Amino acid sequence: MESAYADPRLLRDLGARGGRFARDIGVEVVAGAETAGVPLAASVSLSAELPFAFVRKPGYRGHEIDEPPVRGAGVAARRVLLVDDAISSGTSVERFAASLAGVGAEVIGVFVVVDMRDVTDAVSPVAAALPTDAVSTYLQVLELATANGLLDPALHALAVDAIVNRWSDDDPRWDLLPVTAHGPSTVPLREACPFIGAERPATSGLVDDAA
Repeated sequence: MESAYADPRLLRDLGARGGRFARDIGVEVVAGAETAGVPLAASVSLSAELPFAFVRKPGYRGHEIDEPPVRGAGVAARRVLLVDDAISSGTSVERFAASLAGVGAEVIGVFVVVDMRDVTDAVSPVAAALPTDAVSTYLQVLELATANGLLDPALHALAVDAIVNRWSDDDPRWDLLPVTAHGPSTVPLREACPFIGAERPATSGLVDDAA
């Protein structure tokens, strides 16, 4: 995501997509979720010509207890679009939405770059109820990366299999390093899948929360 934010044209285009969504649903303020959602929300607010705010991450190290949870434009009694880099099970969206609601805002939608709910077991009720627009799903990211030569096809196939069939943590296939056009991959397959380390049911299913 950092590389996307480093490209001004790409960040502008992402903001334009979010800006259209904001106007379509009647947003009054664009609020970025700390930290990755802040630069994207700023781009969205510029595109939509709407006020900008950001929501502090609850319990984030270095924050003072008495610091306000929302900075920037006033959000009380206003319709707010919450912006973040990704959504998965929706627990982060739920926490940020609660912080906004706590100061009187009405969160009416969510905009993200990657929607990972296509590989998630369950989505929180609050996140499931909010209209959400995304540039891509998680599986689409894998497909595009493979099509553009950024992800080895063998790694793509194994990653999708791992997600859909929820490999156990001790599955030996996690240690596979497919060979790419530039030599062996430097990132283990384990790092390519978002649910590693999360509690998972024994039966096969789809992946847990990442955002």
